[in-house]
Amino acid sequence: MNPLFRELRPEEQTTCLDLWAQVFSPGHDYFERYFRDPYWKPTYTRVCEVEGALVAAVQLVRRPVRIANGQTLWMAGIANVATLPEHRGRGYASQLLQDLHRVMDSEDFAFGMLFTGIHDFYQRLGWERLPLPLYEATPTPVDVSGWRFRTAEADELPMIQRWYYAFYADHPLTVQRDDAYWRVWIRWDDPSWRNKFYIAQDPRGSARGYIVLETHYERDSEGNRVARRISIAELGSDPTDLEALHHLIGFASQTAHLMGASLQIFLPEADIERLVRPLLPEVRWVGQEGAMVRVCRWERVYDALGMASHGSAHLVQTPMPQAGALALLFGLPAPNSIPLSHELRARYPLRPACYSPVDSF
Repeated sequence: MNPLFRELRPEEQTTCLDLWAQVFSPGHDYFERYFRDPYWKPTYTRVCEVEGALVAAVQLVRRPVRIANGQTLWMAGIANVATLPEHRGRGYASQLLQDLHRVMDSEDFAFGMLFTGIHDFYQRLGWERLPLPLYEATPTPVDVSGWRFRTAEADELPMIQRWYYAFYADHPLTVQRDDAYWRVWIRWDDPSWRNKFYIAQDPRGSARGYIVLETHYERDSEGNRVARRISIAELGSDPTDLEALHHLIGFASQTAHLMGASLQIFLPEADIERLVRPLLPEVRWVGQEGAMVRVCRWERVYDALGMASHGSAHLVQTPMPQAGALALLFGLPAPNSIPLSHELRARYPLRPACYSPVDSF
């Protein structure tokens, strides 16, 4: 029987969850939020059916992300590209992605983004690499005496939201989260998901900010589970409250130091310079090398860049690399393989763009 490529039927959600759980390590509980997302619709889940069974699937998530002028654009995030082992090597995933490209290009998405370790596969389908900000620091002991750091409580969400909006308001590429997003995608009301959010309280007991720490474990040579890496996925506070922000960074460094783990930080260079380097002597760029992008509609990207109104259309290479255009749009460093002219870089300077792992899809 020939494979049938189509959108998921709503009554097939459980079957699709079974497929993802079989291919990836998380179970149903992890993947259910894809279907609870308020933006989800059946055409965002593309599946391959063979002899009446679902054998491959791919997912699109809709995200509003900030751009440099404070407005938002729609991003299409690609996730859960999965094929059952016995059906691999037949081009099913490639066909599903091409079908999803048509969905992306027919709607109001400006660009797509995905994270992968198999770049060649996606490059053949028109995706380009665009490393995102990620730094690694050597953790050191930091004096945070007098401050308390505790896991967040469910009723503290409004406070967390205010800090998030205040800190990331000028950070392009960050997600414009509404209340439903916090509760469905970030799963705020589930303590097992919320427990990576830590509140910082000063010596007077006042809450001054939050930090999201993710611990990555590995097995040592004897099979013991050990922490290898602590990640600062995001943080939030009044952006002018340097005392609180420094204590949040210090808490993360102290935690990683005590656990014998490395410290990774998902913040842009401007924040690293202002918040991290004054505390930690060894900080280096490593980049999220797995990030790849694809432009859906060039007119939306050029309109967001304001090229006509800025009189800079003549500076654009024809055709311009997708990763280069999006680097300009968000104020990201361009990949080394895509040199941007001095005129373009001056017109579109670097900005504190970053993408939080809390929004991972």
